[in-house]
Amino acid sequence: MENPRYSIQGMTMAITNMEKMLSFYSNVFDIQFEEKEMYNSKLYTGIWGGLNLLFCPAEIAQNTATQNRHQFDIIVSDIQKTIYLAIQHGGETIGDIFEDASSLSIGIYDPDKNSITFKQLKE
Repeated sequence: MENPRYSIQGMTMAITNMEKMLSFYSNVFDIQFEEKEMYNSKLYTGIWGGLNLLFCPAEIAQNTATQNRHQFDIIVSDIQKTIYLAIQHGGETIGDIFEDASSLSIGIYDPDKNSITFKQLKE
């Protein structure tokens, strides 16, 4: 029997600080968010790299996690510019840039302390 095929259509993130998170993801990833009224609250949708992204207030999602339960690895074209944008919009670096034979990489926390690894591939 052949295994089923899968594709990811969307993702919901439980957000603690909505204003800072909207600023960070809008400015670092150029996501255009649209406000939606749902569950007697404001939620925000956008497209992130072809993925439907929904920001939901953490209290609605009943998320009480004190640290992230996911980490994104994101390929960027200019790691220095991406670091600059991330810090300017509430991000925080995790250590220094790491270099190996194939890439430069660095960890960043978004304003809700979700970790992201930015990678710039070497040519």
